[in-house]
Amino acid sequence: MAVSLAFIALLLVPCPAQALEKATLQLKWLHHFQFAGYYAALEKGFYRRAGLDVTIKEGGPTTEVEDEVLSGRADFGVGTSAILLRRARGEDLVVLGQIFQHSAGVLITPRSTGIHSLADMARRRFMYSNQHGDMLTLLRQNGVDEKELVQVPHSGDPQDLIDGKADVMMGYSFNEPFILEQKGEPYLLFSPLTYGIDFYGDNFFTTRANIDTRRQFVEAFREATLDGWRYAMAHKAEVAELILAKYSRKKSRDWLMFEANQMESLIQPTLVEMGYQNPARWRHIGKSFEELGMVPRGFDTAGVSFDPSPGTDYRLVLRVLLVCGAVIVVLVVTVMKFRQLNQDLKGEVAERKAAEEAFRESEERLRVIFETSQAGIIMVDPEGIIRFANKRMAEMFGCTHDELIGSSYLSHLHPGQCATGSALMEKLIRGEVDQASTERRYRCGADGEFWGYLSGRRLETPDGKLRALVGIISDITDRIKADEARQKALMLVETLLAHSPMGITVFEGESGALILVNQAAADISGNDKEAMLGRNFRESASWRDGGLTAVAESVLADGGARPFEAQLRTSGGNYVTLRCHLSRFEVEGKPHLLVVGQDITAEKHLELENKRIEAQMLNMQKLESLGVLAGGIAHDFNNILTGIVGNITFAQLSLEPRHKAAAPLSKAEKACQRAAELASQLLTFARGGQPIKKAFSVKPLVGESLSLVLRGTNVKAAIEIPDDVCVIEADEGQISQAFNNIVINAVHAMPGGGTLTVAGEDTVMEIGNPFGLAPGPYLRISFSDQGCGIREEDLERIFDPYFTTKTSGTGLGLASTHSIVARHGGIVLVDSVLEKGTTFTIYLPSTGHCVAAEEGQDHAGRAHGGGESVVVMDDEEMIRELTRDMLAALGYRVEVCGDGAEAVELYRAGCARGERYSAVIMDLTVPGGMGGKEAAQQILALDPTARLIVSSGYSNDPVMSEYRSCGFCATLVKPYTAREIGRVLSEAIDG
Repeated sequence: MAVSLAFIALLLVPCPAQALEKATLQLKWLHHFQFAGYYAALEKGFYRRAGLDVTIKEGGPTTEVEDEVLSGRADFGVGTSAILLRRARGEDLVVLGQIFQHSAGVLITPRSTGIHSLADMARRRFMYSNQHGDMLTLLRQNGVDEKELVQVPHSGDPQDLIDGKADVMMGYSFNEPFILEQKGEPYLLFSPLTYGIDFYGDNFFTTRANIDTRRQFVEAFREATLDGWRYAMAHKAEVAELILAKYSRKKSRDWLMFEANQMESLIQPTLVEMGYQNPARWRHIGKSFEELGMVPRGFDTAGVSFDPSPGTDYRLVLRVLLVCGAVIVVLVVTVMKFRQLNQDLKGEVAERKAAEEAFRESEERLRVIFETSQAGIIMVDPEGIIRFANKRMAEMFGCTHDELIGSSYLSHLHPGQCATGSALMEKLIRGEVDQASTERRYRCGADGEFWGYLSGRRLETPDGKLRALVGIISDITDRIKADEARQKALMLVETLLAHSPMGITVFEGESGALILVNQAAADISGNDKEAMLGRNFRESASWRDGGLTAVAESVLADGGARPFEAQLRTSGGNYVTLRCHLSRFEVEGKPHLLVVGQDITAEKHLELENKRIEAQMLNMQKLESLGVLAGGIAHDFNNILTGIVGNITFAQLSLEPRHKAAAPLSKAEKACQRAAELASQLLTFARGGQPIKKAFSVKPLVGESLSLVLRGTNVKAAIEIPDDVCVIEADEGQISQAFNNIVINAVHAMPGGGTLTVAGEDTVMEIGNPFGLAPGPYLRISFSDQGCGIREEDLERIFDPYFTTKTSGTGLGLASTHSIVARHGGIVLVDSVLEKGTTFTIYLPSTGHCVAAEEGQDHAGRAHGGGESVVVMDDEEMIRELTRDMLAALGYRVEVCGDGAEAVELYRAGCARGERYSAVIMDLTVPGGMGGKEAAQQILALDPTARLIVSSGYSNDPVMSEYRSCGFCATLVKPYTAREIGRVLSEAIDG
């Protein structure tokens, strides 16, 4: 007896600790927080304390987890409700524990694909994985067969959707949306839950053979795994750091925490015991597969879930009975029976205490999680009354916890959401859907509000009746506001683009294609906006010819912004000048080109006109300065020339026409006349040389100039001046000289012949006109030839004195024309194109009416005097003597003097004697003495009827043009001939 008891005691002595038993767990996807519980069970020692050495294998889009477990390459696997499809094929797989009470699987598509429903996904590019039975059920329910999907490689990266490599992606609600929102990519989610398909999500499983042969091994793995999941959901931040450190560096901490918080509503650890499986729900899932023909009719889901209830282990008793039965059968049976009863009783007591302690710990853990949750949790009875809620829910609703319990759920909805919220609750109450997720707007206190993401489901009694509605509400106000701000920003950008006066275009840097254009840019180019999209700037001939392509390539190459002016050709064939600003920016790491352009064609044209006018004004200033010098020279030159011409004509009076000296004297006179013309041109633009004006029509004057100059040439004339154009008030001789100079230039420009067209019309200058002319009526006269044209570099100098491109020219013709026109208050402009011709345009002030004043007629008058007495005053002795001799030869009695004071005394003495002088000829300017103007006033004071003649070679006074207002009756311009002085004197005396 003692020996037997000792032997039995030896059998009951505990064996030394055995080595850890190896186990392999195959994940279905890449490392994510989705598998946090398994990482926690391994890293926190739950597997080790259970006697297991576990290896976790990462999965992927092509991983067939069931095949890995069935083949023995893995002992356990992570799967979904699709495990029923494998059991229907005869594979005896058993789910050990359910982690996700709801599936996280969703179908994701960018809004840019144009997919708006599940039916639209047929024949679209699909990143597909066959690991989700609920996904396949969703597609088939909506008429999309798996064979209709164009499957592309599933990388697990939502960037493939953004890059356009796929149209639809099978993913997880707590994973890929995080990346899409960070990238700012608008998207749509299609969840089975919203279509009434509420399958289990992630679970962990093994084979029936493993359970039957290694039950303790399987149970140990199950309990350690569930402990790991409990720890992971209670310490999300810690486990996130663990994943970053040991499993996946591709994910950010924010991403992992986003997953963790989203998973909480799917796992529901505060409401459902971790690992819990409902056989009725498995039957519901199997029924859904059966209705779609995915499993055979009458398919039995029994056996898919593991029964964790432990059975009684009699192996030790049997071993003892086998060893000792033969020796002391009766005694051993009796003793062992009482011993076993005692042990069972103690075990039951210990098990009950352990269960109570575990329940208490689980309850405490559930309470802590429930109260510390960042999401609001409520339970609403079928009548819509809140019966249970955590403190966070009361904070979100802006009331106390006591006020919240017993209140109506609808009273916390925003007024604009009541109808929708009530409809959703009715569907849950009627059982039309088991779970629903949506965004809702809630009240927060009396005046506040917030946006919440509601995930709700039915809580049923064992007989399937509704017990309550359970909801988890997360505050998403910040995200909603961010979305609204983003939409407002997009609308603002679109409005700015639409209303911007600047042309704005955006090109892809790599392809060169136009991806954005506003209306202003389309208007500048003369194209339609839609037609412009997709065009490549590298293929644009207009860009290349305008130099814009090279600048754009430089900006894309070095990133430096550049301003540029380019002349581009529009679609209508016109050319526009653009002031552009080119810069580079990047979108998702890809370079883009921004071109902002302004049409400055009109501005450039005005700038050129301003430069041309500025140059002409500068020429006028040059002429003014030169006129001072020219006037002084011309005055002295005319005095000298008067002595020469006068003596020549005086000598001619004394000779017979056949005298041999007559011909040389005639030639000398002509030479002097040419010199006089040169001096006249100098005097024309000399400062202060005012024109002697009278009213006349320019059309006859133009005809005379053309007839005179074109006689004997091969140039034809065309006059296009209406008869009723307004008359001008001007110096007819000067204007004729100006016309002659332009016509002469035109003849020289057309050596081979051509047509000179002279056109005229009335116009009005407004205040602030671009020519700087005084406002009022003007006559516009243009001379257009068909000659060789003027080079651009010469255009700025053609009005300069002594500038000429002809070998025989003096360079004074156009200079004097410019001066004449300026003296008359007008302006002369020039436009020229090489080999096509030149146009001179003259603007002269007009009277504003078309009836010309009576033009004075030249009367020959008598050439000789009849003994009349005349006084001649001039500071030049030579001129005094010459004039006296000529007038004496013409029959006048002449007295001479050197200044105005002497002339006044001579006239006073004559009046005193009663011998009134018939006329007085006075030089206007006397250096150092009294001139003709002052002397005229004193003589007229003596005799208001005195006949006074003013003579000058040049004057800074307007007396020569306004002689009558100064008391003179005639003018005598130096140099003058004997015939001229005789005519003027006789007209003055007779007048």
